[in-house]
Amino acid sequence: MLSVTEALEAISRHAFRLPTQECLAIEAMGMALAEDLVSPVESPAFDKAMMDGFALIAADTQSGDVNLEIVEEITAGNTATETIQSGQAARIMTGAPLPAGADSVVMVEDTQIDSENVDRVQIRHHVKPGSHVLKKGDLLTKGQTVIAAGSVIRPAEVGILADLAGAKALVHRRPTVAIISTGDELVGPDVEPGPGQIRNTNGPMLEAMAIEMGATVKQLGIVRDNRDELSAAIQEGLQADVLLISGGMSVGVKDFGPALLEEQGVEKVFHKVKLKPGKPLWFGKQGGTDIPTLVFGLPGNPASSLVCFHLFVRSALNELMGRTNISPFVPGFLLTRDFVNPGNRPVFFPAFASRKEGGGATIAPLNWKGSADLATLSQANALACFEANSQYEAGQFVSAVMV
Repeated sequence: MLSVTEALEAISRHAFRLPTQECLAIEAMGMALAEDLVSPVESPAFDKAMMDGFALIAADTQSGDVNLEIVEEITAGNTATETIQSGQAARIMTGAPLPAGADSVVMVEDTQIDSENVDRVQIRHHVKPGSHVLKKGDLLTKGQTVIAAGSVIRPAEVGILADLAGAKALVHRRPTVAIISTGDELVGPDVEPGPGQIRNTNGPMLEAMAIEMGATVKQLGIVRDNRDELSAAIQEGLQADVLLISGGMSVGVKDFGPALLEEQGVEKVFHKVKLKPGKPLWFGKQGGTDIPTLVFGLPGNPASSLVCFHLFVRSALNELMGRTNISPFVPGFLLTRDFVNPGNRPVFFPAFASRKEGGGATIAPLNWKGSADLATLSQANALACFEANSQYEAGQFVSAVMV
């Protein structure tokens, strides 16, 4: 049985980055850049006023109270027509190019204009050279890497791509994820369960998590515990980049999944991981080193399925999409109450993480009733990580997986 770390390493070895495509930056939200974005220009392209006020020569204000001639007004989007000489100033708006000769801007609040002489401005204090001016190239130099390959595109990155790359991005394409929910006991959300039946919660939950990751999802629905029906569904699911099979992957009399996957050329990489919940996880691949289909056999219990997705499927999707330096584990949470894990497997326990007053983060394990307790899971925003055979006291630091 593999440890969580060993299982993650095995998945990483078989998760190859998907081909690249160019698309509009706004369509690439949540995807990862496939190449460094290098600035083709300096930014700003000119010395820029950062405040509404007056552009002037700082040395003219050394006495701390001077009266200067206003020679013109410069608004954003326009350029100066005059060169500022000693004793002169130009009214200037935020974002406008600094006129030649000027080296500083004084805020309008620190000036005064006589209503009887509107062509002159009184500067009330000494202005330091460079005040309220963003120099040419201060933000970006030509050839500078602005966004590194592997970075996830968020709204800020969309803005940068609009500025520097024509609002386009080269990204690894979105992965496709197929989902099969197995079990004679399952019915759809709109069906009243009969004796011994339950509603299919894993299928919609897995679909939602895959969409949240940025994947394109094909929901193959409920498949009965029937070899032919499951075989046909697997065949269809193997056309996707990732196939998720919920249930039917253990050693029960109707757990046909592993044998049917083998029949269709899926190589088992591992079965079972040392964690709780989620021990029965099955992982394999179909195909070579080009673009194989990754297959995850997820436990039927909702909590187990959720934990395995956030730990393992999410890591695989990050790899396929070219996202770099994304670990499932976030360290440094201060435990708010004692916790005991007497078992021989690490536990990933539903918890609520929050920021504490004055900085830092705390985490509080919830009153979770076990793998079938999806209601308590809905209150969690994290899975607190507790090692096997361990006892934790309030005030200790633990890691967590954010959900």
